[in-house]
Amino acid sequence: MRAITGIAEFIIRRRKVIIILTILITIVSAFFLKDLQINSDILSYLPKDDPLTRLNDYLSEEYGGSQLAIIAIEAEEVMKPEIIRYIHNLTSEFQLIPGIQFVTSLTNVLDIKEEEGWIMIGRLIDQDSLPESEEELLSLKSYLLSKDMFRGRLLSHDGKATIIICRLQESADKAIIAAEIRRRVDSVEFSGKVYFAGLPFQMSEISNLVLRDITVLVPLSALLIILALLISFRSARGMFLPLSTAAIAIIWTLSLMSILKVAFSVISNIIPVVLLAVGSAYSIHVLSKFNEKNEKPSTALSNVALPVILAAITTMAGFIAFVFSSYFHMIRDFGVFSTLGIFFTLLLSLFFTPAVLSYLPPLKKPPARKKEMLKQLAQAVSRHSILILACGLLLVLVSFFYISRVEREVDIISYFKSNTDIRMAEDLMKDKFGGSTTIQILAAGDMQEPGVIREVKNMENFLKGHEHIHNVYSIVEIIEQMNWVIDHSKEIPDSREKIGNLWFLLEGEEAIEQLVNQDKSEAVIRATLGNQNSRDIAYIVHSIESYLAENRSAEIEFQLCGSASVYHRVDSAIKQSQRQSLLIAIALIFLVNIFLLGSLHGALIGLIPIVFTLTMLFGFMGLTTIPLDVATVLIGSISIGIGIDYSIHFINRYREEMAISGNAEEALAVTLSTTGRAIATNVATVSLGFIILLFGNFIPLQRFGLLIVVTMISSGTAALTLLPAALLLKPLQPNKGSKPGNKKQKN
Repeated sequence: MRAITGIAEFIIRRRKVIIILTILITIVSAFFLKDLQINSDILSYLPKDDPLTRLNDYLSEEYGGSQLAIIAIEAEEVMKPEIIRYIHNLTSEFQLIPGIQFVTSLTNVLDIKEEEGWIMIGRLIDQDSLPESEEELLSLKSYLLSKDMFRGRLLSHDGKATIIICRLQESADKAIIAAEIRRRVDSVEFSGKVYFAGLPFQMSEISNLVLRDITVLVPLSALLIILALLISFRSARGMFLPLSTAAIAIIWTLSLMSILKVAFSVISNIIPVVLLAVGSAYSIHVLSKFNEKNEKPSTALSNVALPVILAAITTMAGFIAFVFSSYFHMIRDFGVFSTLGIFFTLLLSLFFTPAVLSYLPPLKKPPARKKEMLKQLAQAVSRHSILILACGLLLVLVSFFYISRVEREVDIISYFKSNTDIRMAEDLMKDKFGGSTTIQILAAGDMQEPGVIREVKNMENFLKGHEHIHNVYSIVEIIEQMNWVIDHSKEIPDSREKIGNLWFLLEGEEAIEQLVNQDKSEAVIRATLGNQNSRDIAYIVHSIESYLAENRSAEIEFQLCGSASVYHRVDSAIKQSQRQSLLIAIALIFLVNIFLLGSLHGALIGLIPIVFTLTMLFGFMGLTTIPLDVATVLIGSISIGIGIDYSIHFINRYREEMAISGNAEEALAVTLSTTGRAIATNVATVSLGFIILLFGNFIPLQRFGLLIVVTMISSGTAALTLLPAALLLKPLQPNKGSKPGNKKQKN
């Protein structure tokens, strides 16, 4: 305690230096924000040493990218001269964009057919002589719809839609390429409907929507928070200091990410939310303490410093759990920089906020009406503590029923509203082309051996048996097509020599390079999914893996990869990260509580707001069918951070008051009227600020705003009712070194 008093006196003595230094560091830090990089590609956050990552990288280098940027063109009739010219022009434009490895469309796709006894291998459409007459176009349409390799892949079954497929290199910046594709589409005049589908466009649109929502909603949110703080504290300092503390900590944290070249991800964009929701509470508690008593600034700071430090330490312990439990390095990055952000908020709350407050005169007493409300709450808790705990337990039990209904989800399409362009594009792809999510299987074996190619064919047949798998395609189809032209048989040739002749005819074709390597020792089977639902993807991946395990062959080895397998890995990682991070966080906080409070009893009571909030939160998610995804997986850690913050402050103040009065009811009444008021202020402020996110366009942001509100209300309710009720039934001992009966004068 003496050390804290000495530090408090040092802070007040050096207050001018602290304020100036804080402002200078913030100005310099803000300079680096312009270099902060944004990476919205979820798939790029898989560990680089993961076998699936390495396999996808290899496929991208050897056979073209696994990520597809798809441009869909819809019209009453696609087979018209102006549309064919439009497709041809776009195809030529896309081939010039760096980072696009292959482009496939009606005007450059490979076709194999027989003409007057000759095998013709070439482009479906002569690019130097595009079809113009109605007769030519009707004949072309009939031909396309008669062949499996075109029908439902490049031209829809009804002939009203076609697609251009761009395969992107794995190392390319998908967002930049998506933007460039859109620019080139807009530069070519066309009166029909054009849709943009595939993960690169989805990621680009996520960045745009989040930026749009933040630009509009954050100012409104800040305005509501300012209003709530002004109503609560009735002063400019009450509004300025908590917000400025959180804002400065956010600037420092994000600038550090920029300096260390850590990209801003769909996960790390939640860090400002964390610092505002958790970090602003520290300054609110300091501010409340300074307003509470007519004491010297150094005395007020030394009294409030310990609970603020304890709350920050336990909160950081909760967030650091992600560093040890997550499969994704983007979630580990979230754990590291959230922890640093909380540390920065702690420093600012203990140095910058008191330094500013020391220059300001004491405020008037808080409104009597608020004190009266808190007094009535204290009386209600004292009279009905058992009933309050019973109601809390009942809510927990009911929530457990709904927790079982919480589902995991990695379907990025569900992030968009049904009337958005991206959602309509994916609906079109699903209805007419079997979806845009890829499944790829690498087959390693001698592709000149009939037996090996038959194994690939068997694998294809297995995939075609799945309801949600479409457009299964590999070199087998081309071999069968060529054999039909030569021998009028769609069977795979029965000799190595015959297959070798077919390979000779296909030599040098770009389309073949996407399906088989140069020495014919590997081939790729490609397909698409019409559904990104996590449960369906998990079923498909498990069934494919089971098939591979049951049908092993010495001649060929299959490996599953592609977007679907990555989504499945993401889904598994979400489940693992959620379970492990929460368990590690609660265990760490429990151990820290035992050490800091010196009591097993105190540590258990301190967990009440955390357990209650977590059960309310996940029960609410189950009730409202909000899924667990890469964003909402983090809400549990924020709940823990908020819950433990309230517990530490409440218990520490309660023990102080017990040392003064020796009476549990009186100690709780004072604690509720002081620390309880700060907790209520933090709950009201953050809840009011984040409820505005419900009006956003990006569904995860809406969900996150709603869950933050649920978290704040649940944590505040537990801290102001369940925690004091538990303390009445089993009081904690006063702080060490204090003697009951040594009363201090209170305002």
